[in-house]
Parts: sequence; structure tokens; C-alpha cells
Amino acid sequence: MKIPAYWSKATAEDTDRDGRKASFSCWRSSDRSREEAYQSALAAARNVLRSFLSGNRLGRYAYGETPLREEIVERFTDSQGELVAAVTRNAYGSLVLNTGRIMFIDLDFPPASFGESIQYFFARMFDKSAVSPEARRESEVRQRLEQPLGDNYQWSLRLYRTCAGMRALVTHDLFDPAAEGTLAVLRSVGSDPLYVRLCKAQNCFRARLTPKPWRCGHTTNPVRWPTEDRAQQVRFEQWQSQYAAKQSQYATCRLLGTLGNDGVHPEATRIIEVHDKTTRCEERLELA
Repeated sequence: MKIPAYWSKATAEDTDRDGRKASFSCWRSSDRSREEAYQSALAAARNVLRSFLSGNRLGRYAYGETPLREEIVERFTDSQGELVAAVTRNAYGSLVLNTGRIMFIDLDFPPASFGESIQYFFARMFDKSAVSPEARRESEVRQRLEQPLGDNYQWSLRLYRTCAGMRALVTHDLFDPAAEGTLAVLRSVGSDPLYVRLCKAQNCFRARLTPKPWRCGHTTNPVRWPTEDRAQQVRFEQWQSQYAAKQSQYATCRLLGTLGNDGVHPEATRIIEVHDKTTRCEERLELA
């Protein structure tokens, strides 16, 4: 799992050939120390500055290419002390469960087209049992998820409804997030391509635990972690207090049931407990 313990920011400055001041700042991480993170950030900032002063065009990192700069809220280790899961706070403020070996499958629904909505509206006028576009998409996802189960049904999945689609938690075995076989399964069931790319790059699976702030009438987190001064910390704490109050009436997903057998790997037990409790998936609340 690529979830660094330390992050630091460094700035490199110089003047260009016309005597104008140029400066670039970079964030970098380390699992060993904040000082190592700082030295890495300083080296990166100097490289960017050097490239800029040489007239080279500066590029940007692709999504998931570098570790995500997220605060680690809680860690989970195995009997050998190895990190197997962590709860982090993402850039917009929601808590996210990162798992090193328990597979989450993210499945977003495409929005219903205008034609589908109109067709369903008129169908309901004559047939109250007409299937909605969302119900049809849910059925299609269930069918795709049954494919990797095979004829012997050795797989076991917990299914959840999210605000924008579905989520599956594979419970019967452990998986390597970066292995091609794992990625092939994610692609075959229609998982979000960005999610598949992130699993490989970050070497972990991810599942959002708390509502997206804007879905419960709040703003996104205005301060990126780590905070750089007391003023930023106070601003974050105020935002967090308001977020906690606003999210109290919402769940992040709703448990629909299971597919396959009832197999649950010992390592998955704790993941299920953390996920289900924090997402409030068994409470009758609006999804956000």
C-alpha cells in the first residue's frame, strides 16, 4: 500500500536570464521521516526550477501516478505488524478506507438519458411495475458481478447501493491490487477505469466511508493536508465540525445483500466491520 506516513513541502528559488525571480514548490512523501520527505521535495522543486529555467515545458502528473496526499486517520495491521488497511481523509474531506488485500469494486451508473426518462415516465402510466433506468442498471451490474463467480460459486461478495451506482466487497479471499489478474476482474465487471488505474498505482483498493460534502449541503474541505500554519488548522477544524453535523442525516451506501457463497476471509471480517459501521449501510438514511 502506497500510503506514506510523512509529507513535506519545499520551495526552490532562482532568477531567470532576465533577472526575474522564479520559484517552484513541491510536496513529497516518505515512510521514514519528515526530514526525508522534505529533502525529496526540495530535490523535486530544484529539478522543476532547473527545467523551467532551461526553457523546457513543464508537465503534470497523471491521476494516481504519485501517492495521494491524504491524512492517515486510522491504521490497521496484521499479527506481524504489517499495514493491511488505513482510513484516510481525501482531498475534498471524506474519509476513505484503503485496503491492501481485500478487494472493493467501484461501479458507477451512467446517468439516465432524456429518452430513457421519458420512456419510463410513460411506461409507468400504463404499468406500475415498469422497471426504472436505475433498477435496470442495478440488474445489469448484478449479472456482470456473477460472471467471476464461476459455476462453483467459490467467490463471495457483499453488494451495496451507492448514491451514484453500486459497490462490491469481495470477502472470500485476498487479492493483489496491482496484479493483472485482479485488474482484469475489475475491468470485466465494468469498474470505473480511473479506479482501476488508482488501484494499480497506489497498490490498494479504496472505498469512500463518509458522504461527499456537497451531497449533504456542505462545501469541500478548504484546506489541503497537512496544514501549514495555525490559521489553516483552525479553518479545517471549523469545516470538519460543520461537516460532522451535516453528514449525520446521511449514509454513504446501503447493503443490498450477497452473491456467491458465505465465505469470509479472517482479514475481511475487520474490514466489513469498519466499512459497514462508518458508512451506516444498514440504516434507513438518504445516500450521499
